[in-house]
Amino acid sequence: MDAWPSYCHEQQSASEKTKGKARAKDERLENPWRYPVVEHGSLGAATLKKGRRFEWTFVTTGNAKHKLVASGASVQVFPPTRSKPWRSPKATESQRAEQGAHFLRTCYPDVDIQAELIRDQIMEDTRATQEIMREDSYSGNLIDVSSFHVARKNLAYLAFPMGETNCQLNMSLLVIHSKTIIDVKPTATPAYTFDTPIRQIVASPHVTDVGKGKGAPTLAVRTMGATTLLQINLAVDRTMYRIEPTPLVTVRRSDIGDKGAVDVTISPFNSCVGYVVNSGGDIFRCSASQSKPVIEQVHTGGPSERSFYRIAAAHIRESVLSITNKTANLLDMRAGTKTHMLHSLTRPRVMFTSIESLSDDRIIRLVSTEEILWLDERNSRKPLLAVKHGRDFDTTLQSFTRVMISSPVTFLTSRRNSLVTVYDVSRGNDNLVHLHDAPYPLPPVLRPDGAHLGHTFFQQPTALGSKFLSVFQLSERGSVSLLNFQAAPGDSVAQESLSQGGSRAEWPPEVKKLGDDADAARPDLGHLAGRAHLVVDLQPAYEKMFIDRDEPDLVAQTDAVYDTLERMPTFWQNTDVPVEHCLTTFDVAARSGPDPDSVSRNDWFTGSVLNSTAGHRALSQGHVPYAQLVRNTPWHLDISPFVRRIVPELEGSTQSTLEKLSRYDLSDSAERTAASFRRENEARSQLALDLSLACDVYAHKRPGKDTTNNFEEDLLNISRSTEAMSLGDRDPSPMQFSFLRPLVKDDPRGVSFTDEDEVDTVKTMAPLGVRLLLQEWDIGTDPHEYVYRDPYDEMAEPLDQVRRPAKPALPKDAPTIKEPGPPTQTQIQRPPAIASSTIARGPPPIASQPAAPRKPLVAARSHGSLVTGPQRAIPSGSQPLDAQAVGLPPSQEFMASTQVLPGPHGGRPVPAKKKPVKKRVGGF
Repeated sequence: MDAWPSYCHEQQSASEKTKGKARAKDERLENPWRYPVVEHGSLGAATLKKGRRFEWTFVTTGNAKHKLVASGASVQVFPPTRSKPWRSPKATESQRAEQGAHFLRTCYPDVDIQAELIRDQIMEDTRATQEIMREDSYSGNLIDVSSFHVARKNLAYLAFPMGETNCQLNMSLLVIHSKTIIDVKPTATPAYTFDTPIRQIVASPHVTDVGKGKGAPTLAVRTMGATTLLQINLAVDRTMYRIEPTPLVTVRRSDIGDKGAVDVTISPFNSCVGYVVNSGGDIFRCSASQSKPVIEQVHTGGPSERSFYRIAAAHIRESVLSITNKTANLLDMRAGTKTHMLHSLTRPRVMFTSIESLSDDRIIRLVSTEEILWLDERNSRKPLLAVKHGRDFDTTLQSFTRVMISSPVTFLTSRRNSLVTVYDVSRGNDNLVHLHDAPYPLPPVLRPDGAHLGHTFFQQPTALGSKFLSVFQLSERGSVSLLNFQAAPGDSVAQESLSQGGSRAEWPPEVKKLGDDADAARPDLGHLAGRAHLVVDLQPAYEKMFIDRDEPDLVAQTDAVYDTLERMPTFWQNTDVPVEHCLTTFDVAARSGPDPDSVSRNDWFTGSVLNSTAGHRALSQGHVPYAQLVRNTPWHLDISPFVRRIVPELEGSTQSTLEKLSRYDLSDSAERTAASFRRENEARSQLALDLSLACDVYAHKRPGKDTTNNFEEDLLNISRSTEAMSLGDRDPSPMQFSFLRPLVKDDPRGVSFTDEDEVDTVKTMAPLGVRLLLQEWDIGTDPHEYVYRDPYDEMAEPLDQVRRPAKPALPKDAPTIKEPGPPTQTQIQRPPAIASSTIARGPPPIASQPAAPRKPLVAARSHGSLVTGPQRAIPSGSQPLDAQAVGLPPSQEFMASTQVLPGPHGGRPVPAKKKPVKKRVGGF
């Protein structure tokens, strides 16, 4: 065969010439152009052809005589038999490690496993899973067609796995209509069942004569456990043929060097002979003789970077084609066990994925992750042609070659997507290999994207070389789709997308039931997934709570209720447990009664003895001692208005509340029993009782300063008295809190608090300006009685003349506030005194007066403290509405002023004026 011109001298390896950086640079250089490579947008190769005169001819001719187009829409000829695949949620390795640790601690609390070990195992599992998904050397094509001629008829069966685990082999008959359209007659009964899932199916070439004493078609099925060579036998059932597969040879792992099988093929000259290659590259010949099966090793594999091996039957007797990740070899068993290398790859990150041979043109098709190569069996030293397919790194790329109108056409497929690319490469009239048309994709059979389990291309045995072709595709769920094609003239037919809307064929009832069961089934997540789908029947628990309830003893219940009602008025006097927070009537009743059965006393649902029929009766009759509790409690607050905002059905009387709550009763029906109505009335009464018990709040003391001082507070008072007698400044007193106390936390500025000095902690929490404003405020005083007076306003009226128009003034003989001394009840009711307003001061200094010594003002100091001095009596009036009428400032300042005296300079000496410079008078 003629070849395109190329560079024929071998290049010396770069590793022998250079080392280090120079070697790496040379490896990046392209190898010499040794064979024509066709890439999109390039000519590939050209040469002069001799005719009447010399003319140029190119690899890419662009004069395709025909192009494949779809005859109709795709049809789903077999339903899915597996449940929908479970898509694992997208989670990081850290999240998966936390989930795994939580699972182990929950289900296996006795097992102590470190989190680092779990994370390492999950990372290793993730890497192994990604490596398997990227390069799985054990996966193969799972669909094929077995055809043969018997009794003057051509029969063909579609073989593919079915079932949830892919362990069952289905063989459905192909029906041919008018030699153009092929249909499938599906069957729901599997032809053969294996012990492990099927990984690859290979059918023998078409057998022309089948009968007694003659050859029979075979089917090689590789599973995860073994490889079986099945003989297809036909049994006549009335007017129909029934398939009966019979195992001829079973190749187990122990028979092939204790390694798993990765590929299998059948000899085209003898359908009872098969070849198996294991994960180590060793090739075994399997045959079924009359006495017993024979398994013999015909080749020993060598070392390889990856355990990726594929084999294909050669159209030479006793020959096998094999590939590794970098080399393609021919094994001729007539010459020994050594292989002859056909081609090798030198570029990194490029590897072979499949090999195929065709007897018609004696050309070998090699597929790599970068290109497709066509080699001549008689001279394989130089490829005839190569075409860049432009796909990503994919180890599932595989080629199928069929003869269409006396011209071979190569189809490139992948199990990671549904893209099928057509390459019209064949020998031309000038005896050179040409690419007659640019590669083009076929319409999708199943769907444009998504992984699947394999393709197969079928032509009628009597129509080999015709223009009709059928393509089958097996989905991940086990459904089979069919699309028929025909070759039409390339210059007259436009490619149309006819297969976008797929349809379903008419299935028998048993076949349709397989699809319905698969659609209704849930994905199998393993044994541990049952923990997340545990079903518990809670009907007995509800019956025990609402139906089979023990009737309470009304007499004992009534006695307990009235004993509790008698102890409630004296609760504050008889309680031994210190109460540090406010209580509601419900809390008082719960603490006055006996201990409940539940341990959690503070739980609202725990209840008390009043949560009963006798308790509701006592509430309706007015026996709950609300008035006595209010009299005997130092502080009481009615929060019923607030509760009524949330529960509008709450009324002043119990009967009105019950009438309002009746709107939530169940609808009356004949199916309701007397127990249901009784339970409804009890629930309504209990809700009214709980709302009534939650409307009053009691406290063991009034909000205000605590009159009882502990030892630390006494020491603090002594120290402050000493500071008051001193002449220096002292800090204002710390803030005091009653029921609502702030939590000591870290300051946002990064200042950490400690419990060593509570006074310093409160000082840090409240800045100096806040304590200056709050030092004159006593806890418990009425905020409406507060009067503010500007300490710098000398023209304002005294505090005793300021009155609030809305409230009457106190008598003139009202006692004044004296300091020091304990506060009296009358002083608590009056507004706090403003210390800065009681300090006697003269008129504000002016520039003509000498600077008089100033007295310290508490409200005007940033570091000072309150200095005791004579104070004026402060009435209980408040600031009038019209502040300008009484001479007060128009508004109260937001923060305390730090200026000592009023004026633009605040008492600071005015700088001396500079002596004016005399201006020069000009003139002569």
